[in-house]
Amino acid sequence: MLDSLLNRVSTASSLPHKLMWYFSSLAIIIGLTIYLSMFGLMQWIEDAVNQQELETTAPYAIASFQDGAEQPLNILHTQAFYSPELIPKKYGNLEKFPVGFKGEVTNSEASELLHEWIPSSSNQATLSEEVFLYRGEFILNGELKPLFLITPAENVELSDREWNVIRLFVLCFIGVLFILFGFVIHKLSCRLVKPVEQLSEQLKSPESSKVFTVPEQSAAEFAELANSLNDYRQQNEMMIKQEQAFARYASHELRTPLTVISGAAKLQEQNNAAEFQARQRSRIQRAALDMQHTIDALLNLVKQENATSSTQLRSLQQAEIESITQPLQALANSKEIKLSVDFKQAPVIKPTPAVLRMLLGNVISNAINASDSGEITISVNVDAIVITDKGRGLSASEHNNANGHGLGLLIVDSLCQRYQWQFSLSNNQPTGCSARLTFPQAES
Repeated sequence: MLDSLLNRVSTASSLPHKLMWYFSSLAIIIGLTIYLSMFGLMQWIEDAVNQQELETTAPYAIASFQDGAEQPLNILHTQAFYSPELIPKKYGNLEKFPVGFKGEVTNSEASELLHEWIPSSSNQATLSEEVFLYRGEFILNGELKPLFLITPAENVELSDREWNVIRLFVLCFIGVLFILFGFVIHKLSCRLVKPVEQLSEQLKSPESSKVFTVPEQSAAEFAELANSLNDYRQQNEMMIKQEQAFARYASHELRTPLTVISGAAKLQEQNNAAEFQARQRSRIQRAALDMQHTIDALLNLVKQENATSSTQLRSLQQAEIESITQPLQALANSKEIKLSVDFKQAPVIKPTPAVLRMLLGNVISNAINASDSGEITISVNVDAIVITDKGRGLSASEHNNANGHGLGLLIVDSLCQRYQWQFSLSNNQPTGCSARLTFPQAES
């Protein structure tokens, strides 16, 4: 039944009760074993002490008889005889015990330890006396005489009442220990299970932003588990945000060239002039190329393989930077913002032109949107690309939320992680903001 109780599938909250019952049963078995062993040992010690006392009394009794002492010779609780006929009849026939015998005698029979626990129910045993006997012999007036040393058990053993008091005390002591042991086990098991229950309740909670916590006194492993769950939740939330940003960005970026293509196609129907037709075809080609670059970059973002191992190193040239800024010039001109490129040294990078166009295009677009006028500088060095504007800068909330400073910055951050770049935003003094794309050491 105990095995079925322990093996039954149950919740963590029932584990303390199961452990308490298990250890309580074990404590009862151990307590009874100790109780029986202790009383058996006490009985044995009591008998051994009395037998030893009789043996040490024998030389004194022999010397006294040899000096002319009469029978029975009383030595404290012990009587000494050398004439069997003078031994009281209530002790039974003691002559049948061999020389050298020492032990407890009941009803003229040697008593065993079991007799102390399960006494005989016969009337003869009830009426007879329990005594400790030492059987020896000695020389008296040239004759070999038997020696009987007899000590009534009631004179040297604890009474039934005293044994009952001791038993009651020991049982109470074991009971108190049992209660304390059960209480401690219950508390310890509750302390062990409480972090599991708390984490389970937090996992079931509908609050998606709730932080996983465990009690302070919990084991270090539970704290590590809570931290791991928090990290997993943060990563999951970040992936969801990136997914949402990806969908919004893809929709926005693909809709723009589609609108240009659709508009240019309609305009071609309205004017058959060769120059006008060539201009619309050029618009369609540029929009299709932009769409191709966007699709390539987005596909690169969702690929599962490691981009850093599958892409070859290449040298970034100033012409590529200028080709990225050229489509953004119209937006900058509409806000009277000057775009300038400070190309100091050509870095060695891994991102493809389509990916780099998406990276820089998003960062520069955000810089234009965050500025009302002034100048935006794209500084290229061997270890980083820095875009600096004179705009409004980052607000307090935007310091902790990359998506707050533009729709595509989550995409930028994801691409940077794929290529092991570092992306950071910081405020400038007195105004403006700097976006920094730092390359890993292998690409510098």
